[in-house]
Amino acid sequence: MIIEKDLYDQILRVMPIPCVDLLITDNSGRVLLVKRKNEPMKDQWWFPGGRVLFKETRYLAACRKLHEECGLQAISVKEMGTFDLILPIPDEDEISHGITTLFLINVGDNTAFTVDDQSYFAEWRKPEAWITEDLHEFVRSNITSVDKTNPL
Repeated sequence: MIIEKDLYDQILRVMPIPCVDLLITDNSGRVLLVKRKNEPMKDQWWFPGGRVLFKETRYLAACRKLHEECGLQAISVKEMGTFDLILPIPDEDEISHGITTLFLINVGDNTAFTVDDQSYFAEWRKPEAWITEDLHEFVRSNITSVDKTNPL
């Protein structure tokens, strides 16, 4: 179900939005992050993911977003936790409030990806390479929590 933009903007101002974020790993222990095209966190490295649709479980939303945003298929999926993300939207002097469930997803050796219209770039890197970037604490702390010897 697609919500008309004006109504969606009203909803965003009065309630949190249920979302999923995807901590995607491959068999070599790399993590895939995207550069966001839109707010919140525009032009920042972030996990692929997005809104949970009406009548959709968080698990199914994670699988859908993996395919839609990255063109990838999961080998394994593990729920890591649910978090409040209250993020600034600088140009609009607003905030975004999402309640997101983070899923650890392994895609095996099939790492050829695509990016959809929510992002303009994506890259695979080892966690130790990612943490040299200026990452939001949510991204940084969850990347460093991945067991590098056994991602799932």
